Order: sequence, then structure tokens, then C-alpha cells
Amino acid sequence: MYFTSILAVLLSIFGAYNLNVFHVQQPSSITIADMTTETPMNLAKDGHKMRILTQNIFMRPPLIKNNKSDWKDARLDYLIEHILPKYDVVCLQEMFEFASSRRSRLLAAAEKLGFGYYVVSKRQFIWNIAIDGGLAILSRFPIVATDTLVYQRGMGPDWIPKKGVIYAKIAVGGGKLEENTHVHLFTTHTQASYGEVVITQPDVKRRLAQLYEFHNFLERVLPIHRAAGEPVVLTGDFNVDSRAHKLSDPERIPYEREVEDGVETSDEGNAMMAVLQGHGIEPKLLGPDNEDAFKGKDIFEFHDALVERYGYHPVTFGNIVVDKDGVVHPRETVLTTKQDNMVMHSIDYVLWHNPGTNKHSIVAKLEEVGVTPNFTPGEPFTQISDHYGVAAEISFSKA
Repeated sequence: MYFTSILAVLLSIFGAYNLNVFHVQQPSSITIADMTTETPMNLAKDGHKMRILTQNIFMRPPLIKNNKSDWKDARLDYLIEHILPKYDVVCLQEMFEFASSRRSRLLAAAEKLGFGYYVVSKRQFIWNIAIDGGLAILSRFPIVATDTLVYQRGMGPDWIPKKGVIYAKIAVGGGKLEENTHVHLFTTHTQASYGEVVITQPDVKRRLAQLYEFHNFLERVLPIHRAAGEPVVLTGDFNVDSRAHKLSDPERIPYEREVEDGVETSDEGNAMMAVLQGHGIEPKLLGPDNEDAFKGKDIFEFHDALVERYGYHPVTFGNIVVDKDGVVHPRETVLTTKQDNMVMHSIDYVLWHNPGTNKHSIVAKLEEVGVTPNFTPGEPFTQISDHYGVAAEISFSKA
């Protein structure tokens, strides 16, 4: 979700740099194969499905840890062996390249598993006084165009990473390139909050300002690359908690329940959707002196796929377990800080826009979406990250 402290980040930058870890040759930000060859499936006749995972992988630079260990190398090995093979496209946040060879290891291993295409955050150096944004999209399908956005600098510890958005135009289909349909896939990581969140806090306004930048990025990118009827998918750790955290029956059940108490949407959750869609917000929501409405020129009717599937905002960070005696415990304690235990936040998303039918009469449908905790039985860490992942499946077929 975020770094432990500015001091820890600075130690990672200067300490790791002095260890001379920049000997690894970094690949380019995108690999594009010869697009004249056929992809495995001919949509006109067979149809196809794309399995997508978005996961904040919590792979921070060296020297940073929350508790005894972050188990970075072991978790990376587990990701490669047990999780990547299940998907066609994987979107990662906090997959930091800075001062580490782990991103290079991931890309090399992913290529062997059939992920021949990728786009990642731009590498940063010590003289940039910043680290990279930690974003990556890995794809088995051809990536035929990319773009990137770096947000205005974050606040507090989030001033250090160059957070932003990466975009991949992914070709789905077979035969000639012009007969393909495309998925327009974005992944992001925004400003975090530290401690209790109040919507009038400066970090909330900064986060919404970044999401407004995201909307403007969509306005710039989609008219260039998107044909009518092609789906747009936004993924990532938005750091917007969409749960309102109001207990529906506090006298009988004094703790928050994921389902029953997760139906109501927080003010910031509503604001996030309004900003990304382009509708904007009532400025006074962020305080009496705020004048920013974050209203866009174009409207994109994004849908929160998890809420539409579940009927409530599922927990993706800081979950709980309730034992047989009704006592509440944190679900994860190895990687998560004590202050984040049991916060029950819903901050990881798959947002879906306007699938329709493309000019070749190919229909894209979001068939499945759900939270995947990615538990790791038999390992010293209980799950792959301090966040749960979100998985989705898109089907493509002739109308």
C-alpha cells in the first residue's frame, strides 16, 4: 500500500546505490513481436477468453520491511511458479525496479512462461531523486501500443516514487492484424493515506487530483487508439477505500462484517467514480475552501465490476477472521503493519467501460470478476502480498 517511512525509502535509495546493484542490463519498456504472424485463436470461428489479474505485489526496494521480513525473493518465486501460469495478462503495482534485479528476474521468467509482451514504469536513477512507479503489465497477447502518465508528485513518503498510469493496447484475435479487436488496459497506483482517512485531508485531495489526471489521460489516449465497441479496463491499487465502515448492527455484532457492512459506498468511493467518469464532484466535499470540481470534457461510464458482481465492496486489504468464540483477529500479520491490521479496506479495483460490438462484429463481455487472496500454503508468509488480488475474465465472440 505504501512505504513505511520517508527515512526507510531514503535509506533504500542511498544505501542500495552504494551496494552497486545497477549491473543488471534492463530490458526496454515494451517488447513487440512481429505482428504479421497469426495469434493462436481465430475469433471469427472459435472465440476466446482473456484471464486478467491485478495485484499490488508489495515488492518494495531493498532495506524496507514492515515486520521481521517482507520475504521479497521467496514471494517473487511463488508469484512466478504458482500465480503467473493461471493468467493471460497480469497487472502489478509496487513491482519496483529501483536498486534491485527483481523486476528483471520477473520479466525473464514471465517470458519463459509465454508472456512475450510487457510495459513497465520507466527506470529512475539516483540523480532523479525518485524511484520508479512500480507498475507492470505482462501479456501473452500482443501489445501493439503503449503510453504512460506520471502523476504530480505525491505527499509524504509518496513523494519518492513516480506514481502514475501505464497503458497497453492488447490485440485479441487471429489472422490479419486489422481483423483483431483490442482491450485497452490501464493500471495505476495513486497517493496513499496514512492513518485514519478523512475526506477533507490534503492527501485525499491529492489522490483525487491524480485520478483527474488519469481521466484526462483517458481523454487523450482513447480517441487515438480505441475503435468503437472495444472494452476499456482500469485496474490497480487506487488507494480509495470504497467501504463506508458503518456497522449495521453494532449492539449485536460489534465488529465490521465484510458483506453486511460493506454495501454502503464511502464519500471518497463515490468521488473516485465521478472523477474517473468525468462527471466531477461538488468542490465543497473536500472542504469549504476547495474550488476544484475535477470535471472532465468526456464522459466514460465506468462500472465497478466487483460491486456489480458481489453487491457490496469486498475487502482487499487488512481483512479479519472471526474465531469460534466470536473474537476478531487480523487475517494477515506477516507483511501488514500493525496499524493496518483489520482496517478492512476495499482499495483494489477492476473498472469496466462500454464493451459493445466492434466493426468486425466481435463482442467483448466481462464474464467473471472476483477477489483472489492468493494465499500461500506451506510458506512462511501467509499470502503473496499485503493486498488481495482481483481477477477477471473477458470473453470475445462473434455477434
